[in-house]
Amino acid sequence: MQTFFFHGFSGGGGQPLAPFARKLGLDMRDVVLLDMPGFKKEDGLLDPAVLADPAAYEKMAADQILPHIKTDKIRIIAYSHGAIPAFLFAARHQDIVAQLVLVCPASSLHPFVSLLPRVMNGTAKLISIDRLLGVMRNRFLVDAMTLYGRKRYWSRDTLVMRLRTRREESAQYNTNMFYLMKQLEVFQYTCQDIHIDTVPAVILRTTDDEVIGRNSVQWFRDHIKQSKLVSTIGGHAIVAVAPEKAAARLTPLIR
Repeated sequence: MQTFFFHGFSGGGGQPLAPFARKLGLDMRDVVLLDMPGFKKEDGLLDPAVLADPAAYEKMAADQILPHIKTDKIRIIAYSHGAIPAFLFAARHQDIVAQLVLVCPASSLHPFVSLLPRVMNGTAKLISIDRLLGVMRNRFLVDAMTLYGRKRYWSRDTLVMRLRTRREESAQYNTNMFYLMKQLEVFQYTCQDIHIDTVPAVILRTTDDEVIGRNSVQWFRDHIKQSKLVSTIGGHAIVAVAPEKAAARLTPLIR
């Protein structure tokens, strides 16, 4: 059976999820790695109104998946914002999706992170978003925020890896980050009446998710009839920082 992966935001064709897919023990010949849809080809920016029409957004996801299907049934694994197209596709194509796996699924923002779009909105009136993002990409600020958020269970190697990952992530900060956060403001409202009744789902949450809101996981549980919730120690970036930890929790549940 083929497995389709949706990355929440990478710009790398979903390739950053390849190590995680390998840790799951999947045959990479049956794996398709995808970025979430909605990024405009002309400038690479996420269309801020992309979820105004959930059916149109689902079609974007379908256009990425359907041409690659070679088996009767498929599995979809999605990370972070990638849960949005994965959920919408699975809801529309419950006849071909055998399993849905959501890792740190995003439907709302952590209260602290939710302040960022407002700050960016206000600050952009005084300076350009590009200048603001330049400040946010500053290595000293990125390292300081990473050290501030250090978890008690991180080993030294984990901290070093997390610092390196955050530097790599921050180097990619652009207007899309702002649009992604704005997207969640409309997702729950526009997709409130969409439900999955027949596709079994596994939802992995982490104990210290510093990105998504507390009700994000619950939103998906409320909208997926057959959902199993599992937890592991870690933060939102677990698939990058500790893919083996997430994989160990999920591998026994991959059917």
